[in-house]
Amino acid sequence: MDTQEAGRPQTGSTVRHAMEILSNLVERQRGGDAQYFEHQRARYAHTLARIEKIQPAPCTVLDIGSHYLHQPILLRQMGYEVWGMDIELFTGAQFVKERSRMFDIPNVAVNVLENGDFLVGQENRFGLILFTEILEHITFNPVRFWHRVFDLLSPNGVVYLSTPNSLRPAAQAKALWNVLTFGGIGLDVEQILQTVTYGHHWKEYSASEIRQYFRLLSSDFRVETTWYSSDLATEGFKTMFKRLLATIPCFRSDIEAVVRLSGKTGFSARPPSLPMHIHASK
Repeated sequence: MDTQEAGRPQTGSTVRHAMEILSNLVERQRGGDAQYFEHQRARYAHTLARIEKIQPAPCTVLDIGSHYLHQPILLRQMGYEVWGMDIELFTGAQFVKERSRMFDIPNVAVNVLENGDFLVGQENRFGLILFTEILEHITFNPVRFWHRVFDLLSPNGVVYLSTPNSLRPAAQAKALWNVLTFGGIGLDVEQILQTVTYGHHWKEYSASEIRQYFRLLSSDFRVETTWYSSDLATEGFKTMFKRLLATIPCFRSDIEAVVRLSGKTGFSARPPSLPMHIHASK
């Protein structure tokens, strides 16, 4: 498949066909994302199948955390209008820029999400906003960020979110071991020092926490959470054990949340202020 054909959106493509197009592109470009793509392949297939049911095309999608443009390219092939958004480290990569041009995907660089001042002029534009495998990486107070997401969503729009399940047995076993051996709680020191900033899982969530999270942001959000497993594609004893545990839904490795906007009566949460800021405003 030549570059021109690969870059032409194949409206109505199946998930499998879209995945083949992306796989060929990743192999040909050699941008350094091949291992990441293979690792995420099963999750992408799950996500796309769910999106087709939740918010079918035609629909305008914003992928926050678009990284290598994998998901935007897949959705573009399936008939969606797609925008990407990520830090400049990703959007500025030459092979990512080439993909943006090939597939006609606006890919916006936003280095600071905390202020909620991105995509000015695009209010009510997006019927679907993706926030996949990002929630666990947030290190800032997210209220202004989510207020902006609220503004960008069209009436009856949807946020589709996926994140690791903090209650999965492997995570709990590791946490228990660290306590019993006095190793500490949370991220270990070596991981903090040796992982780039955006790579840390600073906070993983349970399904009940995610539902509470969005209830506190706005009463207009209607949240449905389900558990699924994205780590069962390999063979071996470890995977067999995971499959056995996955028969109990709350032990599955991942959580997906479908956050529907029932209206736009108001955004409830307010950013916290330090005492000196409160007094200064009086």
